[in-house]
Amino acid sequence: MVFITQILLQTPVNPQSLRDIKPPLEITENLLSYYFIGVFLLVIVGGVIWLYQKKRNYRKPSTIVDEVIPRPPHEIALEKLRMLESSSYDMFTFHKRISYVIREYIALRFQIPALELTTTGIVQWMNRKQIDDSIIERTHEFFINCDHVKFARHQPKSTEAETRMVDAMRFINETK
Repeated sequence: MVFITQILLQTPVNPQSLRDIKPPLEITENLLSYYFIGVFLLVIVGGVIWLYQKKRNYRKPSTIVDEVIPRPPHEIALEKLRMLESSSYDMFTFHKRISYVIREYIALRFQIPALELTTTGIVQWMNRKQIDDSIIERTHEFFINCDHVKFARHQPKSTEAETRMVDAMRFINETK
């Protein structure tokens, strides 16, 4: 602090360099122009919002769509099984497709994420949904047999494929 005061005292003061303080500027109180500017800005913002809404509503289709009644899951599954039965596949593809059809049916009928679950996971979900134990047991056996063909490369006889089809149809008819 002493150092700063010594510096200030050593500099010569020039009376020519010091000027008096200017008085504050006077502002006129004409608020009418501010009101006009505010209203003008509100009209512009409102117009932009109105144009945006009009453009957004224009993109939406204005046609009336008839309500589509979804088909029951058992009808869809039975149709897919009939198509699978009428076509000829090798045993691996047949078991893969019939398993997928039943998984889709379970997903739609019982609201179980069967397409994303393993066989054990499907059985656990079916137990939580309190489905009849005999149905759960037959479903488990069905999926185990399909899994043997899909993953263990078991070569079943054609009679076993017919049995899978009968089991699948019976499962759907019992649970619809």
